Amino acid sequence: MIKKVIVIGYQPLTDKVVNDFYFSILNANGFQVEYWDLSMIYFPNVLHDLLVDPRIIKIRDKDELEVKLAACQIKECFFVLHITYEYRVVDLFRLLTKYGCTISFFARGALPVSNRKSTWVEKILKSVNPGTLARFVRNKYAGVLKRIGYIKPYDIVFSAGNFGYLTVGIAADIEKQKSKIIAINSHDYDTALENLSEKPMIDGKFCVFLDEYLPLHPDFKLLGIKSVDANEYYATINRFFNVIEEKYQLPIVIAAHPKAEMYKTKNPFNGRKVVFGKTSQLTRDCEFVLAHISTSQSYAVLNKKPVLTLTTDAIKKVMPQYDYFIAHFSVKLKSVLVNIDHHSSSEIKVNRVNEQVYDAYLYDYLTSVESERTRTSEIFLNTLKEYHGG
Repeated sequence: MIKKVIVIGYQPLTDKVVNDFYFSILNANGFQVEYWDLSMIYFPNVLHDLLVDPRIIKIRDKDELEVKLAACQIKECFFVLHITYEYRVVDLFRLLTKYGCTISFFARGALPVSNRKSTWVEKILKSVNPGTLARFVRNKYAGVLKRIGYIKPYDIVFSAGNFGYLTVGIAADIEKQKSKIIAINSHDYDTALENLSEKPMIDGKFCVFLDEYLPLHPDFKLLGIKSVDANEYYATINRFFNVIEEKYQLPIVIAAHPKAEMYKTKNPFNGRKVVFGKTSQLTRDCEFVLAHISTSQSYAVLNKKPVLTLTTDAIKKVMPQYDYFIAHFSVKLKSVLVNIDHHSSSEIKVNRVNEQVYDAYLYDYLTSVESERTRTSEIFLNTLKEYHGG
């Protein structure tokens, strides 16, 4: 019988994690909840605590982690990993395997990817880039460890849509074969259901930009991913916004990324309205959506809103893989893709929504026939109450 839910992450606890993993609901239903913060192990002296919460267990090294696991009543604990599987966390997953922990993953936020194989040029570039080659080899090794059983697959994968399981990490096909897959909804799907009755917050017609905090997103720095120059990016996108506002006679409202701390003291969008925490409502009420590859485009799908997909020369040059995903996402939604460094007002158009395409996206990435009428929190609670292992 499950009595305790232990969420394991390698970043300090945030309000979003508390909400996304239903801490309050779990507590209210009699389950103990702990958050094991492994940031000192994986990102020492980089990340700082954001919350004071008695449910936080700060673990400083791998020896302390093993002591904690050894002290658990394992059969009464249900582990939720807020960490994707890859080479750097092999030791963690090995310990969870060694102690026979029941492990699970919320596979939400998948984005369309293609099966395109690397070109010979990309293969050469990978082979001459020591860092890229090393990551490639290590991740292949991590996949082999899962395939031979040295690392156990997740016992349960809570999957949003047909392809949610792909967010598990390296060798996700093993989970597809061996894990119990339980259908849930994406965050955006559940949020959209909850916000159906809320009144519009913007008077008049407008379009919305789904901000990704692209030049300054802290996760890029954390993972060593080079991003575009902030000054260049904001100057370019504001010039394009001027064109859109002139062409369509609509103001652009910025749906701010939740980690965009800079926007709270400085508006880089030339004074345009910046709104935090209301992306669902803004997308529901807008005329059309401007975006790169934000997962928040889910709201456009749910509300049948047209999308104009944006890239730039800088994104193409500095973040070519990101640009490739943007282009593929555009194909998936049948949206118009615009390089905002090379366009004319007459060439910009917003396609009408293809409802068949949007419905296919809905069930591939956001929900399922089994879960679309049930909140994810309810599905999770029922799983915990009914789980008996195996």
